[in-house]
Amino acid sequence: MTMEHARRYPILTVACGPTNSIRGASYLSSLKDAIVVDVGGTTTDLGVIQNGFPRESSVAVTIGGVRTNFLPVQFFFYGAIRSLAVCQLVFLGVRVRDDGSVTVGPDSVGYEITKKALVFGGDVMTATDIAVRMGVVELGDPSKVEAISQEVADKAMAAIRALVEDSVDAMKVSNADVDLILVGGGSIILPEKISGAATVLKPEHFGCANAIGSAISK
Repeated sequence: MTMEHARRYPILTVACGPTNSIRGASYLSSLKDAIVVDVGGTTTDLGVIQNGFPRESSVAVTIGGVRTNFLPVQFFFYGAIRSLAVCQLVFLGVRVRDDGSVTVGPDSVGYEITKKALVFGGDVMTATDIAVRMGVVELGDPSKVEAISQEVADKAMAAIRALVEDSVDAMKVSNADVDLILVGGGSIILPEKISGAATVLKPEHFGCANAIGSAISK
């Protein structure tokens, strides 16, 4: 939107952050129709790109208990962008329960990831550590996660994959597979194979999608 329009209707900018990532993902991938998964430092947001622009919600959205009268970009909250209930996916704590099951989140080490994650010499097993253990990404000191068993790593990665797959399914309008674009710095930990996706693309400069989306706006 133009600066004049934003000044007249400032409420319309409430979801501009995730919108930037969606536009940036489309620009970087050259895809005009896809689902975008943006893994950042605070949330993992999913949105739909249609004909090069973010899909708007078809229902009213409540913000802070107030029912609004505008159509924002559709988020995870069954509008058109969906934010994973487990925030900071890349930093989430991983726990092995007494029954052998493995949970991921919703607690997080947040910005202290470079101090608390195992690969950085910390003592908290995070989703990042799992990704390094599985060979999904090279980060920190891989030797520090060798003690994580293959079984635990497999279960944790399955939990992460399930979170994304469930969210992708919630964003679809049919049961057909769709193209998936992974952006945001945290997307380095996501698996390359995701059920429900026809293709999974992580474009060059994926970590800068939000900034690029902002830069190409009017």
